[in-house]
Amino acid sequence: MQKTTLVRISVVLFALLLVLGTSVWAQKLADRPRAASMRSLAYDATQETVVEGTVLSYTAEAATPPIGAHVILQTANGAVDLHLGGASYLQANHFSLAKGDSVRVVGVNSATRQGSVFLVRVIQKGGQSLILRTAKGAPLSLLGARALGVQKTQQQDGAR
Repeated sequence: MQKTTLVRISVVLFALLLVLGTSVWAQKLADRPRAASMRSLAYDATQETVVEGTVLSYTAEAATPPIGAHVILQTANGAVDLHLGGASYLQANHFSLAKGDSVRVVGVNSATRQGSVFLVRVIQKGGQSLILRTAKGAPLSLLGARALGVQKTQQQDGAR
């Protein structure tokens, strides 16, 4: 009799754990589309603005997200954190920034956990202009790296 009771209690506990585990898993899956949609909404081209100012500092690899080159730009309304993408993309396109440079950028302001960051799509300094993102906001530095990887693979295949 005691063995039967113990087996029944074990079965009930197992069923309870199974139901609770499934509901937690379902909630996590329900959050995924919302998180994905928030990532895709990070760059909304209809919200693009133009910002002009003076470079206060340039960092090739920032310690805070988003990863990549950042500029602190002094504007008429205060300092703005600009995200430029990969510093190697700027170097490959012979585009450099230094303290005191006057720049004009087109992009979108985006909220992150650390605060607000301006995602730059186009940057202009003097007569030089560089497109950093696609119209949908994808960094060209990432697309260039992927293309470079494909090109290297093709070169290696050709050498065999």
